[in-house]
Amino acid sequence: MRKILGVAVAGAVALMANVAFADSETGPVSNINKTANTFQMHGRTFTAGDMNVVGVKVGDLEEGKTYRITFSNADAVSGKSPINVMTITPEN
Repeated sequence: MRKILGVAVAGAVALMANVAFADSETGPVSNINKTANTFQMHGRTFTAGDMNVVGVKVGDLEEGKTYRITFSNADAVSGKSPINVMTITPEN
């Protein structure tokens, strides 16, 4: 029983750590490349494949429209480009 509880606690801690490494940003998108599934926001390049993003797909983004994105902070800090996006939601 203790082993099962230990595994459950370790899994919960890993999940919380993963969530802690997400960041978000809001702004207008530009340079949308529907073939490469990339776009830019505030001068940084982001990517969001149709199978791994929640919300608006890159193919449905509108140039200049404002969106809120959630992305991998680990990618952003490491300097990796494009940065992997997890969610895209339109802002009113």
